[in-house]
Amino acid sequence: MVDISLSRREGRELDTATEATVINHYESIRSDPEAFVHSCLFIEWLLNSITGSEPSHPMYHLIRSVLDNFAEGAPFWPVLCSGIEKALRLSGFSMEIDRCTRCGGDPGGSSIWDASSGGIVCENCRSGNSEKIPQGLIVFLRKSRNGRLDEVRNLKLWRGGYRQCFELMRRFAEIHLETRIKLKSLSVLEALENDR
Repeated sequence: MVDISLSRREGRELDTATEATVINHYESIRSDPEAFVHSCLFIEWLLNSITGSEPSHPMYHLIRSVLDNFAEGAPFWPVLCSGIEKALRLSGFSMEIDRCTRCGGDPGGSSIWDASSGGIVCENCRSGNSEKIPQGLIVFLRKSRNGRLDEVRNLKLWRGGYRQCFELMRRFAEIHLETRIKLKSLSVLEALENDR
C-alpha cells in the first residue's frame, strides 16, 4: 500500500506524482498465492466499480482493512464479500436488505431479491425480475454491514455460499453501474481453488 502525493499544474489535464511512500509491503500477502489472488480480485473489483477522482478517506481505510485481514491469512471469502458490500455502500450503491425496495414496507422473512429495484422485495411486490435467494445470504449481508471485517471473517456460509454472495453483488453492481464487471483474477482464483 502506497501513500502518494499528486499535483496538477494550471492548464494541464494530468496529475504529476510528487512524493510516494510505502505504507505496508504486505509481504505475507505476496508470499501466499491465495491471499494474493483474493487481494487482486478485491482491487480489480474496485477498479471496475469506483467512479470519481476525489480522495475518499473511508474508502482508503476500507481498502487497508481488507488487505490487513488478508495479510492475517484465511478465511478470505467472507472478508472479500464484506469488503465489496462496504465498497458498494461507500460508492453510493447500497443494496437494500431491510426494507422492500418497491413499497418500503417490512419484507418480513422474505428472501426474494430484485437486483434491478435495488435489493429485497416483499412477497406482494414480487415481479418477473425477482429471484428467490438463500435466506443465509441476507443474514450474512446484514451481519457484514453492521460488523467490522475482523468480526466478519468468522461468519460461515455453506459450501459455495460466498461465491453466490459474490455473484449476487456482481449482478447488482452491473445493473446499477450500467457496465459489465470483467474480473481476470476471478479465473485465476477458480484455477487455484480447483487445484486444491
